Amino acid sequence: MTGLTTSIKRSYLALLAEMVSWQAAADIPHRNRGTYLVVEDTEKLTCYRTSRAGPVHKAEGPRDDLTWLSKIVGTQPVELRLGAERAVVRSLRLPAASRHHIDAIVRHQLEQLVPWPADKMAFDYDLPDGEAPNAAGQLQVRVVAVSLSAIRSATEPFNAAGIKPVVVGLAADPLSKSSTINLLPGAKAALSARRSRIALVSLYVLAAIGTTMITVPGWRLYQERQQAQRIDASLSGLRATINKAREKAEQADSSSLKLARKFDAVPMVLLMDELSGIIPETTFLSTLDVADKDVRIAGFSSDAAGLIKVIEGSDMLEGANFSAPVVRDGDNGKERFEILAHLAGAKAP
Repeated sequence: MTGLTTSIKRSYLALLAEMVSWQAAADIPHRNRGTYLVVEDTEKLTCYRTSRAGPVHKAEGPRDDLTWLSKIVGTQPVELRLGAERAVVRSLRLPAASRHHIDAIVRHQLEQLVPWPADKMAFDYDLPDGEAPNAAGQLQVRVVAVSLSAIRSATEPFNAAGIKPVVVGLAADPLSKSSTINLLPGAKAALSARRSRIALVSLYVLAAIGTTMITVPGWRLYQERQQAQRIDASLSGLRATINKAREKAEQADSSSLKLARKFDAVPMVLLMDELSGIIPETTFLSTLDVADKDVRIAGFSSDAAGLIKVIEGSDMLEGANFSAPVVRDGDNGKERFEILAHLAGAKAP
């Protein structure tokens, strides 16, 4: 039992990791973008307002005093673009088959690409040419890293001025597009945790749907079996009654029996015996009414149209026709029918 539990747990974690990797490759959910874009230069900062039409220039000011910037952005989120001198940019070529495992591969090779240990830096990566591999079947991955001390020196003045950077990218990237790189410490972990929650909820939803798809048909099958068992039990009791009726009928005058079957004295048990012998196994009856010489038969069948011929072949019934339209039942998939027939020798005028 312990081995089975461990195996299920490993499969579940592997599936969860695969879903998180797929979200990362598809950029789901999309990364944040600030209302304002602040680009770092050697001597100054330049502020833009982000819009669908492109960045709108707002102002320029010094890097060491952000009072001017605070008056412009207020409490709105900001996307900060670092100057090229702060970050290290490297390129990796990976097989196209590794598309959903790029994060693990980059983490494994990171310390070979940059001059800082893993606990002293922040990093991120993107696919500059999109997700499509090149002619050689390889993906071009851009890895960007920056030391934690450089990040702190860049973001602490913003925090002190009450300005909240939500993205830290590169000034060299196109300003008209949202940054595909976010070097803000903790942002990558927060995004990964969010993707894990999405994957976890998705798995729960899929499990609930799967359970419902299995349970509902199973419950319907159970109900049908229970109904079949009740019908079988009822038929067993009826057969016993029919056998007794037959024994009495054999002792009675045969001509009197024929006369009784021809007119009103037809025993219900004989009619039920007749129907139980001719009705196919794919059909079950829900109603059997005899009024005067009319017999109304209703129920469910896989082939309702074929029942007319079956009933017409009976010695006790004739003139069988549908008295209501045949419709398919949504619960059991069978056809619901209602047939009106007449006792043999008692046709309707």
